[in-house]
Amino acid sequence: MVQLAARAFQNLADTSALPTLLLASGGDKRIWLDAATGRNRYGTLTRPAEREISFSSSTASSPSLSAFAAASGALSRLIDPSTPSSVSEDEWFDEIHRSLAGAIGYGDACAILASSGTDAELLGLGIVSALSSRPLTNVFVAPDETGNGVPQAAAGRHFSDITALGASVVPGGEISGLESGRIEACAVAIRDEEGRQRAQADIDADMIATVERELKKGRDVIVHVLDTSKTGLSGVTRAAAKFAAALAPGRVRVIVDACQLRGRIQDLRDDLASGFIVLVTVSKFFGAPPFAGALVLPADVATELAEAKLPAGLFDYTAAQDWSQSLRGKLDFEFSTEMNIGLGLRWRAGLANLERYVDIPAATADELKNQFVDAIKNRAGRHRGFFIHEDDDGQHLRSRGIVSLSVDAEEHIAMARAKLIQTRMRSEPGVICHVGQPVKVAKRAVLRVALSAAHVISFAECLSRGQWRSEAMAPLIADLDILFDKWECIHHELALSDTA
Repeated sequence: MVQLAARAFQNLADTSALPTLLLASGGDKRIWLDAATGRNRYGTLTRPAEREISFSSSTASSPSLSAFAAASGALSRLIDPSTPSSVSEDEWFDEIHRSLAGAIGYGDACAILASSGTDAELLGLGIVSALSSRPLTNVFVAPDETGNGVPQAAAGRHFSDITALGASVVPGGEISGLESGRIEACAVAIRDEEGRQRAQADIDADMIATVERELKKGRDVIVHVLDTSKTGLSGVTRAAAKFAAALAPGRVRVIVDACQLRGRIQDLRDDLASGFIVLVTVSKFFGAPPFAGALVLPADVATELAEAKLPAGLFDYTAAQDWSQSLRGKLDFEFSTEMNIGLGLRWRAGLANLERYVDIPAATADELKNQFVDAIKNRAGRHRGFFIHEDDDGQHLRSRGIVSLSVDAEEHIAMARAKLIQTRMRSEPGVICHVGQPVKVAKRAVLRVALSAAHVISFAECLSRGQWRSEAMAPLIADLDILFDKWECIHHELALSDTA
């Protein structure tokens, strides 16, 4: 594959064309580019879109100039032998693993790249199943506020008709080694049927009761901690997860779903120190093109895995170079694919932002999040077409930088209306504006406006140049005004068509 890419690179007049195409490779159909528009199913590009306004990092984003440049430069080093810093494919992927280690600071833990957050969930299940000799129950959180394919992946089933490595499969079909006779999945809700946020103590109690019940059946258990949901909520506390793991050490494993990667990096370091497996992506908050996920394994878990045998069906989902050299050399597993260049490039793009972000003082990021939420709340009170429902409000808006805005529409058309608004927002006429995909919350539908690492980096750089805070905030505020003015115009047009 490297040789093919190298020949293509040498024949291209526009050397940005190859990274643009490869950034959309090595994933399922959701990230394939439409030939006419150059956009994926999320409406984003794999090249910079500097003239577009993006508050869609809760779902997907186009890469920033610096992120795209990082991916392009990395590709040249891999496939262009004339590049002074050219490297072998082994070293190229090892650099990604080392950079992730440096950014998160997880010491001697091991990382496994995954083509999406859903792929990471599936690989996490596969790894724990390899460490267990008993039937296994996977307790995951908020299926309606995580990835659409997560419920199937959590049950060990195919979640698309094609895998990231190009294998044709049957959606919902069992994956070899993860058959339903052994794997069961059950969910814990973070909202009630009316969309109200459940008390954290009740969520924890449900999880613990489920773990105790499954252990009595002779089953091992996976417990999920949901760090950030689609609407910014959390589910299952880390303290409750530690309690559950202590009920049966070695039989209860904890996976932290931090795929939004919006919490504190220190929390993830603490999770690894607690023996938890951590799922992350850099294709949401950190702005890599979709998808770029990873699992981070504590050193003890990685050591155990070297003595285990992975489910055979995972060979359709993971390539050899996705695994760190130190780990894959010990595995008894036959990989069908050597490398996933597209996944590696997306990680290069995301790491360009992650490495800059971790050097920014937490107080600076928190300040921008607070200003961002205040600005949206102010505009929600002045514009028509959307509002912040009391069940979506709370401190999580400021800690996670995701604001869920309920679409002003009748219940029976709310979700369809939200999808239409999102589509028209990212279309001409007017400036193209991106918001997160709609989420159904009981009888309502919400569209999400989210801060990204790129916003924080830009704000911090402006402050470092001596700009006043109001000056540093000005571009973000201007973009919000354009976004909400366009939203209100679309709402007005749709309201007129409803009454016509």
